[in-house]
Amino acid sequence: MSDPFFSIVITTYNRAGIVRRCLDSTLAQGFADFEVVVVDDGSEDGTAETLRRAYDDPRLRVVRHEDNRGINPARHTGVATATGAWVVVIDSDDELLPGALERMRELIDELPPGVRVLRCRQLHDGGRVTPTFVPDGPYGYEGRIRWADAEGGNDASRCIAREVFDGTPYIDGRRGAMEMLFELNLAEAETSVCVDEVLTILHHDAGNSWLRAVDAGSVIPRLRREAPDMLWMAETVLERHGEALRRWGPRQYVTALRIGATQAFLLGRRRRGARLALRALRRDPLAPAAWITLALGLLGPAAVARGALAHRRLSAYAEARARASTAAP
Repeated sequence: MSDPFFSIVITTYNRAGIVRRCLDSTLAQGFADFEVVVVDDGSEDGTAETLRRAYDDPRLRVVRHEDNRGINPARHTGVATATGAWVVVIDSDDELLPGALERMRELIDELPPGVRVLRCRQLHDGGRVTPTFVPDGPYGYEGRIRWADAEGGNDASRCIAREVFDGTPYIDGRRGAMEMLFELNLAEAETSVCVDEVLTILHHDAGNSWLRAVDAGSVIPRLRREAPDMLWMAETVLERHGEALRRWGPRQYVTALRIGATQAFLLGRRRRGARLALRALRRDPLAPAAWITLALGLLGPAAVARGALAHRRLSAYAEARARASTAAP
């Protein structure tokens, strides 16, 4: 039996019900030459067993981590398990629109020679579409950085040739948000095309979404637990991509410095955090977030953690207002 054209990699944690919506949208695709690899990242709600009982489809494989390792190690496992020529990575609270794989196959056939990364825009369930605009034609390292700075960094869904991951793997063994580093590594190595078409839906109804978590009892311990890896991520970005960000992506450069400062302060490393925060302020003296980070950092790790929680709550409130405004007739 030959390898499929697509591997759909879905990562999930404690979402036995929600992941089925994602799976149903995938298995219902008209383009049938694909496999689905679900990576259950140490769920405690019986996700893997639920899926194995609910689906009798030879295209579906469920891989389980015994312990929760985080989204990037889960993606790494999914890609390592995949056998398709192209890999589509989606989260368990998302879904593919009808005809998405067929359209991706057509777009892949139209890619310029050497392009091995295809992206499409995403529809949020409140009506918002991201990214707000896409680059005109193929783009590489400089183009990616300039686009992210101008657009704000809202990323598009990914469809990537499997051999790309031989040189640019998902970051294994690290917890936290590693997307900034992965995307810069990918842009440094590959030319991409992002199309204006919307082929996926992002839902915001997962109760355990880390991006939208605002409960102090869960957020603050996790911030502290992930701080060492997040500091590593920020400092690796600055070491490997800092010069390019200074030149083409000043907003991202200041963001990387501020992330690093926050993590250092969370770990109680005040001098290290202050150095990073002051570098951000020298680059952008009017950046309020950098001033707040520095002030809270000098007060200590507890103040930084409470400040990060307050920022999350403000962001969640703003997102809820925006969703309500979009949904209003």
